[in-house]
Amino acid sequence: MCRCFAADLDWDAIAARFDVDKDATDPAALPAPSYNLRPKRTIGIVAQGRDGRRHLAGAYWSLIPAWSADKELPYPTYNARVESACVKPTFAESAKSMRAIIPATGYYEYHGHRPYYFHAPNDVPLLLAGLFSWWRAPQSQGPAPWLLTATILTCQAVDGPAAIHDRMPLLVPHDMTDIWLDRAVDGTALMTNMQQGGIALSRKLAFHEVASFGPTGDGRTLIRPLPQPHTPSLF
Repeated sequence: MCRCFAADLDWDAIAARFDVDKDATDPAALPAPSYNLRPKRTIGIVAQGRDGRRHLAGAYWSLIPAWSADKELPYPTYNARVESACVKPTFAESAKSMRAIIPATGYYEYHGHRPYYFHAPNDVPLLLAGLFSWWRAPQSQGPAPWLLTATILTCQAVDGPAAIHDRMPLLVPHDMTDIWLDRAVDGTALMTNMQQGGIALSRKLAFHEVASFGPTGDGRTLIRPLPQPHTPSLF
């Protein structure tokens, strides 16, 4: 699972990487640098609109399907299992044609109560696979704006990451970003291929234990490796 990640990013560079038009980006809606992004906060996502253009936007991190009558669902939706996203009513419509990329500096997984920070060895941004949905409160409650919401897809953990947690975020390989964002491509068959490429990328990640932190902590100190206890030598 992924319930906390870091995003200290150059949004202009992200927009250029994905050929996002300047007028398709609202800098004010994008999150400030943070090393402690949690569900129900604003995160940055790259997605393709119905107009065929790519957008870089701020999104509410917990997907709310368009048919939901309430913003608060009775179950968490900040993560979606890639194995079942295409058939779960909450995520099925988004998995079909509303896929997103969620750029991140790194992410955390917990082994019991001990947090570990995962990142690329060269610290290039990670491209987390996500889904998005537009939601608006029922009109019976009065006029309301549309809210862009998103979730992070997870897959079965392998190798080193599996020693920390049994799930991990699904990564989008750089050579698959175009097809992942393409709304004309049905996501049903795409999910299997994406898993294979994403798992291969995860095997290359570096990770280390960090000190425990609360929901209000922030800053680069959160990703500082936890000092390992020194074992005294008798000689």
